[in-house]
Amino acid sequence: MRKLTYSILFGTILTASLGYAQKTADKIFINGKIITVDAQNSVAQAIAVEGGKILAVGTNNDIQKLKGKNTAIVDLGGKTVTPGFIDGHSHFMSFGRASMANLNPPPVGNVRKIADLVSELQAFKAQKGIKDGEWIRGFGYDVDQLAEKRHPNKEDFDAAFPNNPVVITHVSGHMSVANSAALKIAEVNADTPDPVGGVVERKDNSKEPTGLFQEKAQGLIRVNFGDSNKSSLEDRLAQLKEQQTYYASFGVTTAQDGSSGFESLELLREAAKRGELFIDIEALPSYGVIDKVLNNPDYQYGVLKNHFKINGFKFMSDGSPQGKTAFFGKAYLTKVPGCNDAECRGFPVVNQEQFNEAIIKGFANNLQTYVHCNGDAAIDMYIAAVENANKVLGTTSINRRPVVIHSQFVRPDQLDKYKELGLLPALFSNHAFFWGDVHETNLGYDRAKFLSPLKTAIRKNIIATNHTDFGVTPINQLFLLWTSVERKSRSGKVIGPEERLTPIEGLRAITINGAYEYFEENTKGSIEKGKLADLVVLSDDITTIEPSKIKDVQVLETIKEGKTIYKKN
Repeated sequence: MRKLTYSILFGTILTASLGYAQKTADKIFINGKIITVDAQNSVAQAIAVEGGKILAVGTNNDIQKLKGKNTAIVDLGGKTVTPGFIDGHSHFMSFGRASMANLNPPPVGNVRKIADLVSELQAFKAQKGIKDGEWIRGFGYDVDQLAEKRHPNKEDFDAAFPNNPVVITHVSGHMSVANSAALKIAEVNADTPDPVGGVVERKDNSKEPTGLFQEKAQGLIRVNFGDSNKSSLEDRLAQLKEQQTYYASFGVTTAQDGSSGFESLELLREAAKRGELFIDIEALPSYGVIDKVLNNPDYQYGVLKNHFKINGFKFMSDGSPQGKTAFFGKAYLTKVPGCNDAECRGFPVVNQEQFNEAIIKGFANNLQTYVHCNGDAAIDMYIAAVENANKVLGTTSINRRPVVIHSQFVRPDQLDKYKELGLLPALFSNHAFFWGDVHETNLGYDRAKFLSPLKTAIRKNIIATNHTDFGVTPINQLFLLWTSVERKSRSGKVIGPEERLTPIEGLRAITINGAYEYFEENTKGSIEKGKLADLVVLSDDITTIEPSKIKDVQVLETIKEGKTIYKKN
């Protein structure tokens, strides 16, 4: 276990101020508990900032020697300060979901049964003034939290919405349900075949669609949404500003947009050009658009400029474990919608040849590969593709830092392969709370307890990040930290007590380890001399507060490069 080291006692950070005797700070923070997350997990009292970077870290007395006539002094009054939080994986550009009804169960929404889905959609239609014939969309329903314990079907919405096409999307984003009006517009019927990498669920003993579309089958209905929700450039830039402020309100100073479409990239590029980004955005173009970016003079991979960077690409390999589309080596223990096989293991959305081709393309172009893998069989495919690319290209993946997004049900032997090949797991401990009980039912306790094995990664000297996958779960980083420390499910059961982290270990997963994921560990992720002054001021000390209360800790202020970008009223 790492121990906190007080610089005031041991002088481990005090030397940071040496060599800066003739410099003065723009701003000085004093009287705080500064959790630096440096290699020793040192703790200091004060920070000096100059030109958006950290000038020095140490005691109040030493840091105040850097005060000049124009230096601003901020008295923290004993409050705790951490590095700015670095988002290991989310969907930053998902602010379009504001145009969808919130169909989440508590604590994110109010849906508890299928009738609630209907009432929420009806209220949304009235609130937005949606006319007959226009699309109604919702996001966030969770079959495992519905009283009926089943996916809704088209008939559940037909009576209430005979004249509106309705599509609602599962909280995982990996499946959607459409009503009859939507199926008619999409021209989906009993004769419509399942697309490669997707399943159209059918009624028993029939080919008639139930309305449930899994994985790539969602494209059959999504392409028909039309342009009814298009907004102006200025409106979208305003949404972008609002989204940045929202992330900053939870202490996030570096965000990821996983699987960016080209339209999102264009909006981010324009915002960066106009100087309208104030947190760093790491965009991962979806694999389908990288050819538009690779040889485009308007884009440059791997360079953070005006808070915008294109960082590799995202590739999809399987689906959702709670939605039972994640690809496993062993079967699910409960019935899987749309599967009539004796053993239902989920399915990959690509074959091995396509996987191999994508990873070779990434390595050959020196692009960092980010691959969504939830089930262990999908992870096997990624490992095979990385080994194949190393062989074909005659190179090594060790320094490429290929990322395994979610890595939710990685096996211990696969973690050994991660270490060998340099793979980085981007883990997702919120699953313990939101779906830990569900995973135990669907997979058995032995598999469920090893979800997002952050502690084992530490034991194996593997650098792992932690993330929320927003908008799948809330962007709240303190809630995420809590789930990594307590791993309690909705029912209060601890899912894999052996994988619980200390608060400091959990903090490292969302700060310095996140910086490492983006090849930015030399410029951010910890509070050290020369790094960006990305800071978060917290209401409580996460290292001493009762672990169960970590989720209730508030972000009081978020500072990006020395400037306050959010302050709690």
